[in-house]
Amino acid sequence: MTRQSFLKGAFILMIAGFITKILGFINRIVMARILGEEGVGLYMMAVPTFILAITLTQIGLPVAIAKFVAEAEAVNDKQRVKKILTVSLAVTSVISIILTIGIMFLTPILAKTLLTDERTYYPLMAILPVVPVIAVSSVLRGYFQGKQNMKPSAYAQVLEQVVRITIIAICIQLFLPYGIEYAAAGAMLSAVLGEVASLLFLLTLFQREKHLSIRSGFFTTVKESKGTFYSL
Repeated sequence: MTRQSFLKGAFILMIAGFITKILGFINRIVMARILGEEGVGLYMMAVPTFILAITLTQIGLPVAIAKFVAEAEAVNDKQRVKKILTVSLAVTSVISIILTIGIMFLTPILAKTLLTDERTYYPLMAILPVVPVIAVSSVLRGYFQGKQNMKPSAYAQVLEQVVRITIIAICIQLFLPYGIEYAAAGAMLSAVLGEVASLLFLLTLFQREKHLSIRSGFFTTVKESKGTFYSL
């Protein structure tokens, strides 16, 4: 990676991060105005679990994937790139299934014992769909970054916030008649839908990579790639 391309990639991610911060600020204002103090409180109590789920799902894979993809691309080894992506998807899929089941069973305990408010059960449950979504998107982000293409990750990051702001009011208003705890769950759902939109964008870009076909021989590739697994 040349110094020029590195600086360009870093600049793109920096700009995306700046825009995301501004959009996130707007998102919090919109949520506070519609949801009120009590609803925002319930939402914020569930946020650490949301962040933890994302962190555990990724487990540093995007960085590792980017490194190995960059090495494989340097020698034009398309087969190795396929192995890296296949194994990464398999690993993150297993982790996401375990985490989803774990959160599902632990949510009542977290809400009642740790957070001491049973109403947080609903925003906590709204987190569940994000785990498999993050699992796949983290692999795709790592792939594009490994190809020294920072634009997909940057655009996906901004798109996620735009979708959240666009639909958060709808989600809150939709669930508010059922109670403030459901409205807080609606706010969390808007974050999940933002991640879904981000993933769909990355998948659309990835499908244009004609030289890569992950679906063909997926399980065979996983079995043959134990060395790649231990490298990750």
